[in-house]
Amino acid sequence: MRFGHSFVPSQAYVSHHDIAAKSVAMAVTCLAFLFFCRKFVKDFQASDISTKTFLVSVFGVLVMPFFAWIFVRATVLTVYPLWRAALVGQDMQLEFSVGDTAGSSFRCPNKVDLAGMPILTGTLCGVPGDFQKTLHQGSRVVLTGRGTADGLFAAAIDVVH
Repeated sequence: MRFGHSFVPSQAYVSHHDIAAKSVAMAVTCLAFLFFCRKFVKDFQASDISTKTFLVSVFGVLVMPFFAWIFVRATVLTVYPLWRAALVGQDMQLEFSVGDTAGSSFRCPNKVDLAGMPILTGTLCGVPGDFQKTLHQGSRVVLTGRGTADGLFAAAIDVVH
């Protein structure tokens, strides 16, 4: 892995807590939507509204709630297991299913996405290229690292035999 170890919550933790995470994310998204609508109305009532202000307000109303949804859901699903793994974690192995191995970027070379994981939580970066090429969608892998049954800091990846 690159730049330390990626934290990955377990698929069991994600599936058991996803409804709670979606509920919190929905509440925050609604509040964000109301906030941006309020700002839009205030900006629109001004007599000398600029095009830039109008476009920023429209962007806030239409796009920012989606970012709030993604960020809050990922945060709710990650914070507790991350802190628990950091404070009381032990050497651990967790099994995952591979979702996708396509794509690479400057920030995340040799990327492996794990199946069933929310955006921002199930991506491993810096997987050795030769190993990444052997993986395909549906492959079962074992992540080894420090953590608990709720998630771990992945230090190594292996194929389940």
